[in-house]
Amino acid sequence: MLTLFEQIDKGTLWRSIGGIHPPERKKLSNRTPIKTLPLADEYLVPLPQVGESAVLIVKQGDYVAKGAVLTKGTHFGHLSAHAPTSGHVSCIETRPGNHASGLAVLSCVIKADGLETHDGNIHPALSADEVDQLTDKQLLTKIQQAGIAGLGGAAFPTHIKLSPASDIELVIINGIECEPYITSDDMIMREKSDEILNGIAIIHRLLTPKRLIIAIEDNKPEAIEEMQHALNRSSLPKDGVRITSVPTLYPSGGEKQLIQILTGQEVPSGAIPAQLGIVVQNVATAYAINEAILRNYPLIERVVTVTGDNTQEPGNYWIPIGTPISHVLTQTQFIGNEHDKVIIGGPMMGYALHNDNAPTLKGSNCILLPAGDELAPEQKELPCVRCGECAHVCPAQLLPQQLFWHAKAQEYDKATSYNLADCIECGCCTYVCPSEIPLVEYYRIAKSAIKAEAEEKKQAELAKQRFDLRTQRLEDEKRAREEKQKASAARRKSNMSSSDKDAVALAMARIKAKKEAANAEANSTAAPQVTDSTSGSSTAAGSETQSKRKDISAAVARAKAKKAAQKEAAIQDDKASNITSSMPETNTPADERQVKIAAAVARAKAKKAGLKQDTADSSAGISSDAANISTVNTPVDDKKARIAATVAKAKAKKAAAQQGADEANTSPVSAPVDDIKARIATTVAKTKAKKAAAQQNSDEADTSPVSAPVDDKKARIAATVARAKAKKAALQQSADEADTNAVSAPVDDKKARIAATIARAKAKKAAAQQGADEAGTSPVSAPVDDKKARIAATIAKAKAKKAALKISTETEHDKD
Repeated sequence: MLTLFEQIDKGTLWRSIGGIHPPERKKLSNRTPIKTLPLADEYLVPLPQVGESAVLIVKQGDYVAKGAVLTKGTHFGHLSAHAPTSGHVSCIETRPGNHASGLAVLSCVIKADGLETHDGNIHPALSADEVDQLTDKQLLTKIQQAGIAGLGGAAFPTHIKLSPASDIELVIINGIECEPYITSDDMIMREKSDEILNGIAIIHRLLTPKRLIIAIEDNKPEAIEEMQHALNRSSLPKDGVRITSVPTLYPSGGEKQLIQILTGQEVPSGAIPAQLGIVVQNVATAYAINEAILRNYPLIERVVTVTGDNTQEPGNYWIPIGTPISHVLTQTQFIGNEHDKVIIGGPMMGYALHNDNAPTLKGSNCILLPAGDELAPEQKELPCVRCGECAHVCPAQLLPQQLFWHAKAQEYDKATSYNLADCIECGCCTYVCPSEIPLVEYYRIAKSAIKAEAEEKKQAELAKQRFDLRTQRLEDEKRAREEKQKASAARRKSNMSSSDKDAVALAMARIKAKKEAANAEANSTAAPQVTDSTSGSSTAAGSETQSKRKDISAAVARAKAKKAAQKEAAIQDDKASNITSSMPETNTPADERQVKIAAAVARAKAKKAGLKQDTADSSAGISSDAANISTVNTPVDDKKARIAATVAKAKAKKAAAQQGADEANTSPVSAPVDDIKARIATTVAKTKAKKAAAQQNSDEADTSPVSAPVDDKKARIAATVARAKAKKAALQQSADEADTNAVSAPVDDKKARIAATIARAKAKKAAAQQGADEAGTSPVSAPVDDKKARIAATIAKAKAKKAALKISTETEHDKD
């Protein structure tokens, strides 16, 4: 089986995939030799790389010679811009760009002086020996400084292509030029074949391939003949270099398509031919390389095909880079109107120009000026009929209909999954589409959107990297500061003497003690916490001093209370004697029995009021006091209990004295009451007293479930306080009742019996209610010692009887 190189040497060709055969229309421009146009008034040199990877080294008003460098850069992909003619820089501003979008680009405007003064770096051609003395690096530097880019249309930097990372086994010189109307490569091969072969020899020296093929389409017989003669005259090796005629088919001039035709190999998606060991260069690029190496002549002009029915002088012209399109139209006698199209490129891959003041570029190989009937008129876009013709003619073996749907719906991720990037925008799909859908335009828009999105992601990633680096730097600085502080502290500690260490330790201990004292004080001033009765033994040691202070204050208060009580009793006795002696003799005194009845009534009401008062005090005050005492677990000793009892007795004596004085004042003016009324009143008072006692028991039963258990001393204190308050209330009540009896209206016997019956009924009802309440609350009542309760009750009754007898005795004494 023959190897690939053996097949190439035999001229074997592989079948091309897809493609079409549109009308060529090349004879309009290839019948005349290449011409030169007169100089324009001004030239516009686009500066797209300035600000990104290059700087402008001229300014407004500077004089520049032909071929002078306008920009310099340090980026490996930078291509310098050069002055296409001599003259002055009139301005540096944005001008209309030669692009399908029509966007303005930064441009250097040069006003031509017509002298065509060459730059000093341009020199006569070097000899072959002088070229051989140059190193490969010098050759590549010259190519880059000359600003040479691919002239087949892609405008990729040539010096990058000629310095691949991998070994190159095959070099293809592309002279296909398959697109209709365009004949610039055909004419340059006819007229500059020797220069092209010299440039190919330089490429061969740089890449040292095993094979080199010059591919020319079979519709260019004159070019094939001239190139064959030049090859025979060149210094290229006769073995391994050949000219191959390729059948005419559009777009066989595409880089990947030409590789597949000549080698049968397919470049993978997303890969470049250099990864397969193949490099493709255009014939016009080879000519520019020869000019740069031999004469140091930069790429400032190129051959451009001007063709179409709207020009009277179609042909190929040497046009300087930056020449306004309007100047070309004028010099070639454009006969169209303002509505006719001006297309940059061919009819298949070209684009309509929006402004004819835009300049020519390095990739501008054709200016097509078609008449209105020369190209198919624009048709209304119709829905896709899924005929599949676009997929059949696609040279990249894509699915154009799928790409169209996703591009139209702006589903760019899905379009990318269908290998949109592999589309070469040849226009075959648009050419065969029966629905007149401009498929290539949709693809171009989608590619631009994807490119912009990728750029945004790139910028966002760069910003994230900068942020991460900044965060890491700040963390490193913080860590360094902390380590520095630790090292300083360790150094100070190591230099510190033993006395300094002791002083520091003492200071730290004092600070800690102050902090603990402050916390203890804050806790002592806070609200009291609810604890169990068993926690009373955990009182702080510092409470003893406070307890002593309270005992002293209580003793002083008792002394002052006794003195005030004695003084008040003396004053009351004086007032009572004065009032008795001053009473008129006309007052009728009540008999002894009536006085006793009144006293009994008063005592009964006093008992009732005392029971009611005791109930209120027990529920509102005394129980709360006992609960508070139990809550805060404050111990109460016998001395405090005796003090409280003494205070209660003093208050009882004072109340009794007040009661005696009040009775002495009211008894002389009391109205006579008969025996039956007194008994009725006594019965009513007893009934009310029983009712009040029942109510008191009910209240105590209600409050008992929530009261905390109280020890014996606390119970005695509470009982003493209750008895004192009951006595005081009883005395006050007796006085009030005596006043009421003195002015009460007479009631007959029947009404008294009715009132007594009603009172007994109410007493029974209250007793029944009390029993029901006790039955309901007894399960949850707090346990109370039975013996202590009976003792406290007996003591209270005895003292109450004693107080009542004393009151009765004092009343009789006042009567006598």
